[in-house]
Amino acid sequence: MGGGNTTAAAHRESPDDVPATVAPTAPSTTLPETVTTSTSTPPTAAPNTVTETSPATATAPAGTSTTTTTSSPLLETGDVEGFEIITARLGERSLLLALADTNSLRSRGLMGVLSLGDLDGMVFAWKDPVGVSFWMKNTLIPLDIGYFDEDGGLYAVLAMVPCTQDPCPTYPSATAVRFALEAVPGFFDEVPLGESLILGETVAWP
Repeated sequence: MGGGNTTAAAHRESPDDVPATVAPTAPSTTLPETVTTSTSTPPTAAPNTVTETSPATATAPAGTSTTTTTSSPLLETGDVEGFEIITARLGERSLLLALADTNSLRSRGLMGVLSLGDLDGMVFAWKDPVGVSFWMKNTLIPLDIGYFDEDGGLYAVLAMVPCTQDPCPTYPSATAVRFALEAVPGFFDEVPLGESLILGETVAWP
């Protein structure tokens, strides 16, 4: 999406807008949609897609990315292609992430990826907080996914494994998210809940 039904390839969201196809729904206390980056698997969802639903009264998120660009000729992105590469901060950690911020990019996520190269992971980002669900169809490597609330704070981490046969399990967010971050297993081991993710500048364009 790991994916909107983000997921990575590890992940793909189910169809989102948003980590695939998103069907807007009125705010509610129930989980909105699903992402398949490793994402949900609605009957008609495309592999590695994300489904989401955006609450009507969602508040603006804390962390936002800038449009500044810098050259990074030696950046190695492994099998990850076609994504903008950005800097980010997770607490005190500096990160390099592939950015999936459109429906098509979130639907593809990390599908088919075996190596992330110098990247720390892939971040799925939405303009407004949405409920999502990821699945791991067509994802080749295990991934951990962290869900971040509308203020950019980490509130849940799930371990996801490649799906080898249908039906693929889904990994839903418990509430609306602003970001979902897919990374290699163990990435979040030393990251406390509540840690803030802040997106930075663009260092490479696809």
